[in-house]
Amino acid sequence: MNKFNMSTTDAAIAAIALDRTSAAPLHVQLTSQLRDMILSGRIAPGGRLPGSRAFAGDLGVSRITVTTSMDQLVAEGFAEGRHGRGLFVAPHLPDTSLKIAGFDEPFEIHPIETGRSSPAPFQPAAHDARLFPHDEWAKLLEQSWRNPDNRAGSGIDPSGHPALREAIAHHLHEWRGLRCQPTQVFVTAGGGDATQLLIRAIGLAGHNVVLEDPGYPLFASELSQQGVNVVPVAVDEDGLNPAAMPSARLAITTPSRHYPTGVTMPLTRRLDLLAWSDRHGALILEDDFDSEYRYRGTPLPTLIGLASNDRVLYMGSFSKVFTPQVRLGYLVVPEPLVSAFEYVLNERGPLASAIAQPALARFMASGRFATHIRRMRRVYSVRQQALIESVSRHLAGALIVQAEAGGMHLTARLSAGLAARMNDVQVSEKAREAGLVLPALSSYCSASADHQGVLMGYSGFDEAELNAACAKLADLLQA
Repeated sequence: MNKFNMSTTDAAIAAIALDRTSAAPLHVQLTSQLRDMILSGRIAPGGRLPGSRAFAGDLGVSRITVTTSMDQLVAEGFAEGRHGRGLFVAPHLPDTSLKIAGFDEPFEIHPIETGRSSPAPFQPAAHDARLFPHDEWAKLLEQSWRNPDNRAGSGIDPSGHPALREAIAHHLHEWRGLRCQPTQVFVTAGGGDATQLLIRAIGLAGHNVVLEDPGYPLFASELSQQGVNVVPVAVDEDGLNPAAMPSARLAITTPSRHYPTGVTMPLTRRLDLLAWSDRHGALILEDDFDSEYRYRGTPLPTLIGLASNDRVLYMGSFSKVFTPQVRLGYLVVPEPLVSAFEYVLNERGPLASAIAQPALARFMASGRFATHIRRMRRVYSVRQQALIESVSRHLAGALIVQAEAGGMHLTARLSAGLAARMNDVQVSEKAREAGLVLPALSSYCSASADHQGVLMGYSGFDEAELNAACAKLADLLQA
């Protein structure tokens, strides 16, 4: 330590003044002033701080006041002890942004305003928290935490928890007739994560990808941001039309129940789509987002089940079937593509929750997942009918709905009388101002806004809530 450091340190410390009338404790005042002097450079890095006994005498305070202050400076990284020599200002100081941010100034943390805590009618795909098996899920989370399945070793398998991948393979075989091995199943953190995996594993950047129009907006945004050429193709009453599709690297489709219109792709159209894939050497991603919720009739076979080649990938989500809180989904890929997806996941690392996966695996393996789906199917079927009756009762002259074989929302068309007064975006805006969530069908379109209608979700609301919301909407549209 040089004489310059010693003199400047002594001069700075001599300027310390403690206010015994202040509400702030003396040790807090002392720490604050010493910290300010260090940050301002009045006490230079490496400067020796006075001994606690002499310092306490100079300040007229107890020694414990000084030692408490010094201990705090050491804890914050402003000072360090040197064996047998005393306490010194640290040569490398903590981030000076502490000073800039007003470290010692009064500051109040305000809670985040979250708005309503429950979904608003008619939010599509909303979940009713009152129907979720909270107790069972809590027990499974605790069991998984206390008694983990260690087959993956001490690390986390980037492809997904092995037991969950097995449970998904069994579920898809029992519910959708898929024949896939657990090694073909990759657990994702939802649709966005799955799309990013596709882009990298398949090499989509710079290639054409066909999307349904109207369609799920997330696909278009994720693909476009990564340099993929998005090609929107209009959906008709039978879904995506292969006759209108150009050559592409991939086509993404929702054949079981198109989102958002709700139409089902017939078997002949599905076979045509597979033939398009063969002609162009293209891949198909089948998004089967809510196929478990089918209320009437026998579901048509999946594209992946019909395919005789290795060109169809299959995507599903637990956000709609179980709960959006777990943020889990999955991809089933053909055997020849498994190594490509494994490579990307091993390089990037997993995004899907490692805590929820073992619990969900146990929930599925126990049979309680299937029981939960069957229960929700009964509830949602009743709610769909309740919405149809409420629309007929209150909105007969404004909106047109009809029963669908499955799903979690209905797509209501605007009547001629209402369409003459406003478009679906204006209807949606009126609803929003009144606290209702009624997305405009045209907002899901890329090429044109020819599709006019609104999405009316019913899954998250009981019969009384749906009826009240329809009555409220009727008043809005008549005003």
